[in-house]
Amino acid sequence: MYVTNTNTATQRLFNSGFMDEPVEFADTGTAQVPQEVGEALVDHYDTIKLKETDT
Repeated sequence: MYVTNTNTATQRLFNSGFMDEPVEFADTGTAQVPQEVGEALVDHYDTIKLKETDT
């Protein structure tokens, strides 16, 4: 799954509560993560949203 981070200052994020390794966001603010991690990120951080798809 893909998530988007609207906080441009955050390029890398780690939360030991639900992640085994850090998430690194591309210059566009997007990162590909496992579904469980993506759902947890969206639940815990207001600046992280599910990435909208074109399909």
